[in-house]
Amino acid sequence: MKRHSQMLCLLRRLWVTCMMLCITIFCVHAQHVVTGTVKDVAGEPVIGANILVKGTTNNGTITDIDGNFSLEAPTRGVLEVSFIGYVKQEVSIGGNKHINIILVEDATTLDDVVVIGYGTTKKSDLTASVASVKGDVIAASASTSITDALQGKVPGMDIQASRYEGDDRGIRIRGSRSLNASNTPLIIVDGVPASLDVVNMNEVASIEILKDASSAAIYGSRGANGVIIITTKRGKTGKTTVSYDAFYGISKPHFMDMMQGEKFVQMRRDSYKIANDLWGQEVSDEKIFSNEELQMIRNGEYYDWQDLVFRDGSTQKHNLSVSSGNEKTKFSLSFAYEKDKGYNQNSEAKKFYFTSTVDHKLTSWLDLGATMRLRKRNSSGFATYGQALFYGTPLSKPYDESGDLIMYPNPQESSVNILADYVDGQYANDTENTSVNMVFSANVHPLRNLSLHSNFGYTYSDTKKGFFYGSESFQANGGLNRSGKSGQNSYMMTWNNTLTYDNTFNEHYIMLDAITEIQNYQYDDMSAEGKNLDVEQLLYHNLGTNTENQKIGSSYSNWALASFMGRVRYDYQGKYLANISVRSDGSSRLAKGNQWATFFSGGLAWRISEEPFMKDIRWISNLKLRYAYGTVGNQAIDPYSTLAGLGSYGYQFGEGGKGIYAYRPDKLVNKKLSWEITHTNNIGLDFGLFNNRLSGYIEFYDTRTKDLLMQRSIPLTTGFSRIWQNIGKTQNRGIEFSLSGILVDTKDIQWDMNLNMSVNENKIISLTNDQDDISNKWFIGKPINVIYDYEKIGIWQTSEAAEAAKYGCKPGDVKIRDLKSDGQITADDKKILGSTDPKYIVSLGSSFKWKNLDFSFNISSRWDYVFYDDAYGWHVILTGTRWVPDVNYWTPDNPSNDYPRADATWADHRELCGYMKGDYIKMQDMTLGYDFHSLLKRYIPVSKARFYVQLRNAFYLYRAAKEDVIPESPSIELTVPKSINFGVNLTF
Repeated sequence: MKRHSQMLCLLRRLWVTCMMLCITIFCVHAQHVVTGTVKDVAGEPVIGANILVKGTTNNGTITDIDGNFSLEAPTRGVLEVSFIGYVKQEVSIGGNKHINIILVEDATTLDDVVVIGYGTTKKSDLTASVASVKGDVIAASASTSITDALQGKVPGMDIQASRYEGDDRGIRIRGSRSLNASNTPLIIVDGVPASLDVVNMNEVASIEILKDASSAAIYGSRGANGVIIITTKRGKTGKTTVSYDAFYGISKPHFMDMMQGEKFVQMRRDSYKIANDLWGQEVSDEKIFSNEELQMIRNGEYYDWQDLVFRDGSTQKHNLSVSSGNEKTKFSLSFAYEKDKGYNQNSEAKKFYFTSTVDHKLTSWLDLGATMRLRKRNSSGFATYGQALFYGTPLSKPYDESGDLIMYPNPQESSVNILADYVDGQYANDTENTSVNMVFSANVHPLRNLSLHSNFGYTYSDTKKGFFYGSESFQANGGLNRSGKSGQNSYMMTWNNTLTYDNTFNEHYIMLDAITEIQNYQYDDMSAEGKNLDVEQLLYHNLGTNTENQKIGSSYSNWALASFMGRVRYDYQGKYLANISVRSDGSSRLAKGNQWATFFSGGLAWRISEEPFMKDIRWISNLKLRYAYGTVGNQAIDPYSTLAGLGSYGYQFGEGGKGIYAYRPDKLVNKKLSWEITHTNNIGLDFGLFNNRLSGYIEFYDTRTKDLLMQRSIPLTTGFSRIWQNIGKTQNRGIEFSLSGILVDTKDIQWDMNLNMSVNENKIISLTNDQDDISNKWFIGKPINVIYDYEKIGIWQTSEAAEAAKYGCKPGDVKIRDLKSDGQITADDKKILGSTDPKYIVSLGSSFKWKNLDFSFNISSRWDYVFYDDAYGWHVILTGTRWVPDVNYWTPDNPSNDYPRADATWADHRELCGYMKGDYIKMQDMTLGYDFHSLLKRYIPVSKARFYVQLRNAFYLYRAAKEDVIPESPSIELTVPKSINFGVNLTF
C-alpha cells in the first residue's frame, strides 16, 4: 500500500513536469520569428513601411530597401502594416513564418503627401505654412503660363499680369519685404533652382508653396521671399500609358474706349474755342481743320486705329506624353508644341518642349534617376504698340487713294505711320532662345535606416536677338535705318546632397537630415548695333556696313553660393510634432567678412484631434495647432555691388576740340555690406470636419525684415551719387484663410467648392536717419509701395474763377487739394494716395461633375489698392492733336469734375486723372467638359476622351475703375485678354 502511494506521487510529479515542459515548448513555439515582404499593387517594394504587432507599442519594425522585414511575434498574433499614401492593413499571422503583404494606395491619403525643402512629408505632420496645388489643377487651366494657372489658388500669393513670358517677377508671396533687393520667390524644379519657363505645364505633378520663414529657412538666403517647388511627372510601373492633350484658343485684345469720329471733332473744336477765347480770337472749322479733314467730316469718314493695328490673337498647344516601366526601370517622354499669334500683325511665337525622365534600380541599395528638358522658343514682332496709338486720330488717313501708306497721317504730330512697320523689309525683331535643363539623382540605402540622396542640376540658356528698323519704319521715325544683334548665354550648376537617418523608438519617431549644397551662376552677353546700313535687305545680318553710331558692348557676371544645413523632425505618438533646422550660407556677392550667415527655424504642432478626449467628438476629423518661427536672408543684389567701380565718361579739351573717353571712379566700395535678414512668426490652425468633407486652415503671420539692402543717396560733393548700405526695417503681417468643401459625393454626382482669402499689410518701420525718403516714395509707418502725388478733388468751375485765380488756375483746370492751406500749390501739398499692393485678395472656385459631364469656374478679386493707368492720365492730351480715350472733359456747358477742359494750349496736372481704385471681382475662367471614353472604348483602347470649352478672363462682376479699364495692368499693354479655348484630353 505504501509502495502504491509512492508510485502515485511519482506519477503525479512526472505529470506536472511534463505539463510544465509542454507549456514551455508551446510558449517557445508561440513566440516565433516572422519574416515577410511588403509591396504595392504594382509589385514594387514599399521601403520604410511600419510593421507593428497589434496590441503592443514597442514590438515593431520597418521594411528595408527591398520591402523585407523580420520580427518576433505570437503565432496567432496580428500585424498592423502602414505607410504614407497607403491603406492601413491588419494581417493575421496564422502560424505562418513568412507573409507577403500587398498595400493598396489610399487616394485620400496620397493627396496629403507634400514636397518640402530637400524631402517630403505628410501634410498632417507639417509644422510650417505650406500650400499645395496638384498638377491636374494646373493642366485644367488651359493656359500656357504656370503663373496664370496659379492665380487665386493659394492664399497669400498675389500674381500680377506681365507681358513677358515666364516672368516670375510679378509673383509676391505674403507681400513685399525689401525696398531695393529682389522680392521674387525662389523657383525649385525637381530639387534644383530653375525658371518657370523651362517647365512644360502638362508635366507638372504638384506645386508646393513655402510661405513662412520656418518652411523656407532650409533654403537660407534664397528663400527670403518664399519658395515655389515644382515636382514633375515621372514614369510608373505597369502598362504603357499614352496621353495627348491639346487646345486651340482665340483671344481678343481689350480695346480702350477711345474717342471716336464726331466726339473727337467736337473735342478739337472745344479745345480751340477755349484757347481762342483766352486769346480773344474767333475760331472756325476752316481754321482748325484741313480741307481734307473737312471733307472727311462731311463724309463721316473716320478711322479706328485699334482696328488697323491690332488683330485677334490665337494660341494652340499640343502635348504628347508616354510613360511606362517595370520593377527595374521606369521612364517617361513628352513632346509639346505651342504657337501664339500675337495681336500685332507682325508678332508670333513658337515653342517646342522635349522632356524625358528615367528611373533605374541598379542594385538593391542604389537607385538612379535622370531628367532632361529641352526648350526652344522663336519669337518675332513687338509685344504691343499700344502707346503709339495716341499719335493717330480718327481723322488720320492711313492710306491714300492708291492704297499706298501715308507716311505722316497726322500733320499735327511728327510721327511716322505706325503701319509702316508692317511693310515687308521695314521691320524685324527676332529672338531665339534655347535652354537645356538636366537633373541627375542618386538614392543610396547602405543601411536600413540610413539613406543618401544626391541631386546634380545643370541649366544652360542661349539667347540670340536681332532687330532692324528700316528708314521708312515707325521705329526709325524718319531717321536713318538702325540694326543690331546681341547674344546672351548663362549657366547655373547646383549640387546638393542629403543624408537622412530615421527610426522609430517605441512611440517616438525621429528623422535627421544633413545637407550640403553648392551653386554657381555665370552670365555673359555681347551686343553690336549701328545706323545707316548700306543694304537694307540684309536686315541685321551685316552690321559691319553700318556707317553711323556704331556701338559694341559686353558684360559678364559670376556668383557662387555654398551652404551647409541640418534638420531634425520629431513625432511623438503622432500627436506632438517638432521641426528644427539650421542653415549656413556663404555668398560671393558680399565682401569678405560678411559673406557667411546662419539662419535658424523651428516649428511645433499639436494634433489635438488625436487626443483621447477628442474621440467622442466625431464630427471633428482633424484639428491641429501649429507655431513656427524662422529667419532667412536676402543677398539678391547684383554681383560686385560691394566693390569700387570705374565708369567711362566723355571729355572735350579746348574749343572745338575732339571728344575723348576716359575712366574715373563712379562707385564707392562698401566692405561692410551684409545680409538682409527676415524674421517670421507664424501660428496656424488646420481643421477637418465631418470626415474631412469640410477642411481648411487659418493662420496669422508677422514678418519683420531688418538691415535692408538699399542704395542710399549721398552728397555729390563726394564725387559719387549713391552707395549700397544696410539701412532700415520693414514689417509684413497678415491673415490667411482657406476652406474646401465636398458638398455632394455620390456615384453619379460630385460637387466641391473652395474659398481662399488673405489680408496683408506692410509698412516701413525705419529708414536712413529715421527720415522719409521722398525721392523714392518711402515713408516711415506707411506701406512699401505707394502712390505719392497731389490729390485731385475735382475741376475748377466757372463760379470758382476768383478762387482758382489765387492758385494761378482757370475754370476747367484740375483742382488740387491745398493741404497746407497756404494759398499755393507746392511739393509740400503732395500726399500718399494709397498703396499699389492689395490689402485683401479673395478667390472662389467650384467644380461639378454629373456622370461624364463636368463644369467648373474660378472667381478672383483684389481689394483696397490703387493703380495708375497712364492711358487715362498722362496720355489724355485734350489739345485735339492726338487720339485720346473717350473721357468726360470739362466745358462751360458741361461742368464735369472728371477731366480738365479741352485746351489747344495744354492742361496741367491731367496725369492726376489716371489714379484709380483697383477693386474688382472677375470671372477668371469657366470650363464645360464631357468625357466620351465610354462611347469610344468599344472601338479604340481609350481610358479618357474628354472634350471641353473654356472661357478665360470672361467678364468682371464688379470693378471700381472705369468700365473699359483693366485694373490688373495698364490698358496699353493688352496683357489680360478675353479668350475662348477648345480642348481635348485623351489617354490610351
